[in-house]
Amino acid sequence: MPNKIAPKVINLGCRLNFFESELIRGILSQKKHHKKIVVNTCAVTNSAVRKSVQEIQKLAKLFPDKEIFVTGCASQVDKNLFRNLKNVKMIIDNKFKTLSKAYDNELEITDENREYKFPELKFLNTKRSRATIQVQQGCNHRCTFCIIPYGRGDSKSLPVGEVSKRIELVLNEGFKEVVFTGVDLTSYGEDLPGKPRLGNMLKRIFKLHPKLERLRLSSIDPAEVDDDLLELFKFEKRLMPHIHFSVQSGDNLILKRMKRRHNRDKVIQLCEDIINVRNETTFGADLIVGFPTENLSQFENTLNLISICKFNNVHIFPFSPKNGTPAAKMPLLNNKEISSRANEARIHSRNILKKLMKTKLGQKEKILFENFKTSYTNNFYKVSVNPKKELDIKSGLTYDVKLKTFSNGKFLAEF
Repeated sequence: MPNKIAPKVINLGCRLNFFESELIRGILSQKKHHKKIVVNTCAVTNSAVRKSVQEIQKLAKLFPDKEIFVTGCASQVDKNLFRNLKNVKMIIDNKFKTLSKAYDNELEITDENREYKFPELKFLNTKRSRATIQVQQGCNHRCTFCIIPYGRGDSKSLPVGEVSKRIELVLNEGFKEVVFTGVDLTSYGEDLPGKPRLGNMLKRIFKLHPKLERLRLSSIDPAEVDDDLLELFKFEKRLMPHIHFSVQSGDNLILKRMKRRHNRDKVIQLCEDIINVRNETTFGADLIVGFPTENLSQFENTLNLISICKFNNVHIFPFSPKNGTPAAKMPLLNNKEISSRANEARIHSRNILKKLMKTKLGQKEKILFENFKTSYTNNFYKVSVNPKKELDIKSGLTYDVKLKTFSNGKFLAEF
C-alpha cells in the first residue's frame, strides 16, 4: 500500500460542484466516514466523463480499503457506467449528495420524485476567504448541446429569506465576500411566489445586510439580465465589477442552432451598457468552438467577439457530442479541426488578456486574499504577492497592492 493519504473528496466540474464538494468534505470529516471517498463527477464534456471514470479507477487501485461513493452529473446521467466500477459502494443522487445520511450506507437514495432541498451550510468546510452560497438549482432550458438539465433537473430557487439566513451565517463566520452560484443563476425566482428576478433579490439582500461588504456572481445568461441587475452595477459598489456570461458562440446562426436565446448583438450591447454605468467592469465568457456545421467564418466571429467585448476570463470548450442531445445528431466536424480551433481560440484569448493587463500596470488595487500568495482584483484579474506577514484569510482581510508586472495571466504585485 503506497504511503499516501486518501483524499476525502475528488471534485470535477463546475463552481457549483466545487461548492457541493466543500460541503461533502465537511460531512466526511465525521469519524464514522473515515473509510469513504466521494467522487463528484462532471458530464459537461465526454472528456470530463472519462476523467471521472479514470479518477475512480485510480482511487480503487491506490486505496483498495476505501469505499468509493460517486455522485454528480456524470453518474446521474449514466448510473450503470459508474455502478460497475471497482470499489464503488454507492451512486448518490445529485439531489441528495449534500445530505449527511446519504453516506450512512443505509440505502441508496434514488427517489426521483422526492423534492430537492438546498443544502444547509453547517458542514461547509472551506479554506477560502470567500463563501459560496447556492441560490438556484437546475435549468428549464434545453440548449441543443447540453446534458446538464438531465443531471440537475428543472430550475428551483432558494427563497430570499433562506438566502438571507445563509448570508448571516457566513458573515458571522467572518467572511467578507459572498459568491452566489447556481446552474442557471439568472432564472432565479421563476418558481417563487411573485417571481422575483435575480436583480430584485440582490437589492433586497444588500438592504438586509449592510455588513455584507462584497458580493460576486458566478456565470449568468446574457438573455436574462434584468433592469434591476443593471441598476445595481451602477449604484451598488458592493457588487463586484465582473460578470461571466454563458455566451457559447459569437455567430448568430450557430447560436440559433444551439437554441440559445440571445444573439451576438445582445452580448455586445450588454457589455457596452454595463461599461457605461461602471467602467471598471470586466467580462468573462464560456465559449464552444467546433460546434456542428460551424465554418471558419463563424469561428472567426467568435474570436472577434472576444476582442470586441474584451473578455478577460475565457473558458474554451471544444465541442463534445453528448448522447441524447440534438447537437449530437447534427453534422459533426472532425476532431482534429475542433482541437485546432480550440487551441487557436485559447491563444487569441491569452493575447487579448495580455493587452488588457498592460493597461493596468502601475495601478493600485484593494485585494481580498484567497490565500497567502494568490487572489483576484475586484474585476477578476489574478494576482500573486509574497506577503511579509501571515494573512488571516478566513476573516477576509483586504490589502492595498500595486500591480508591478505580469506573467502567464497573473499579475505580480507588491504591498
